[in-house]
Amino acid sequence: MNISRKDRDDQRRKDEILDAALSIFATQGFHGATMAQISQEAQYPLGTIYKYFSSKKQIYHDLVMERVQQLGQILLSINNRQDLSAREKLKESLFAKTRFYRSNSDFIRIYISERSPIDGVMIPKLNEKVNRMHNKMIALFEKIFEQGIPDEFKPYPAKEMAILFTELAHSIAWSSLFQNGDSGNNRDSGNNKDNGSNRDNRDNRDNKTGNMGDDVVGSDGSDGSDGSDETTNQRLNMIFDMFMNGVSK
Repeated sequence: MNISRKDRDDQRRKDEILDAALSIFATQGFHGATMAQISQEAQYPLGTIYKYFSSKKQIYHDLVMERVQQLGQILLSINNRQDLSAREKLKESLFAKTRFYRSNSDFIRIYISERSPIDGVMIPKLNEKVNRMHNKMIALFEKIFEQGIPDEFKPYPAKEMAILFTELAHSIAWSSLFQNGDSGNNRDSGNNKDNGSNRDNRDNRDNKTGNMGDDVVGSDGSDGSDGSDETTNQRLNMIFDMFMNGVSK
């Protein structure tokens, strides 16, 4: 499907506004952030911000759904690979989720800290959508366990194993943000700005959905990183093997 130049420009502006909002949320928190601050960070007038987003709550909603869908697409692409065994799919999913959390550490920190007061009270429909995506993730892992039960896994209930693995993967990915000095997207409280070059730099970034899914993990379970991530990789391998010892035949 061909996309018009106007649609591409609109999407680029929306993406830039979301990036700016993430930066402001990271330093000010959701409640402390203002549309004026987002406007200044994005280098667009307030009128342009309101053209694409009706409120700060809508910006937060779209920011969350964008990232949740990105992660969902990554895990779905792993599940759809015909060259992987069920065990390999689970391992790649664990490494991919951890890599995603570390690559989006600002967003993850904001979302985890703000979810209860925002999703549950201010934006209940967002909470419902995220919960549906969470259930889809469990169903995806349930399918993987069902695939492996005949030959690879003990005949435990596939859904129970899927729930356990989902929670384990989240806990491991979350805790990885506090190891090795957090090698994700660190920020310096908004003080390190480039006086006008922010938007130019964002213009040259990769397509968001694509660059999250490509080369997230290798066939050996590595997450494509080296150096400070070596300890994280070793820890992931160890925890994954411990889990597999409990469910493998």
